[in-house]
Amino acid sequence: MNFADWYTDTVDVWRVQPTTANSLTTNQRVEVLTAVPCRVFQSDNRAIQMKQEAAEVHQEDYLACDVSVSIQAGDELHIHRGALIGQNFPEMRAFAADPNPYFEPFGAVVPGLEHQEIRLLQQERVK
Repeated sequence: MNFADWYTDTVDVWRVQPTTANSLTTNQRVEVLTAVPCRVFQSDNRAIQMKQEAAEVHQEDYLACDVSVSIQAGDELHIHRGALIGQNFPEMRAFAADPNPYFEPFGAVVPGLEHQEIRLLQQERVK
């Protein structure tokens, strides 16, 4: 199995970076990567939570992508499910935890298994 063949989704990565204008430094989210092949898996699919003031969704999935992709804890991820196989689902917004890289073992019999897994936090108010 080659993980590149397993990726069906894409992700856009947004990162907080300092921006200076008129001698004033502020932090802004800036898009640093676009349409990176990935896959969301091990969805916990928790039920929607109904509260007095608003309904909310709280899910913790995993995202797998190539180890060369620079994703850092706290990055905002815009995930397009099924984008690489011609599907068009609503965009999923989540935040990244620390990446866990899994490197190709030396002398691997089945090459192409190198990837990284990133725990996601999706916490949204329902519209």
